[in-house]
Amino acid sequence: MSFSGNFIYKCEVWSSSANIKSLKLLLFLLPLFQRFQGLSINIKRFTLLKSPLGNKKSKDQFEKCEHRVYFYLESSKPSNILACAHILTFLNDVKCKVKVSNKVSD
Repeated sequence: MSFSGNFIYKCEVWSSSANIKSLKLLLFLLPLFQRFQGLSINIKRFTLLKSPLGNKKSKDQFEKCEHRVYFYLESSKPSNILACAHILTFLNDVKCKVKVSNKVSD
C-alpha cells in the first residue's frame, strides 16, 4: 500500500505563565519561522482579611495576571516536532498544552 503525497506534521501549543519573561524566553528558544499570536491576559483578583480575628473591615487586595501565547509549527519531519516538544520540558514557569496532528499533502 502506498500513499500519494507526504505527511505534514503540525504541533499546536497553548502556553501560559504569570511571568512574562519566561514566555519571551520560550519564543527565543523556538525557531524564528514559527507563527505565534498573543492571547488575552487572564486577571484574577481576590481579597483577604488582614487579620482573621481582628477588624473585618481591614482587607488586602491582590491580583494575579496570567499571560498567554498560542503558536504552531509545521514540518514534514516528525523529529522537528519532537524537538519542539522537548524544548517545552525545560521551562519551569510556563504551563503548556500541546496538540500534534498530521495530514497528507498532495
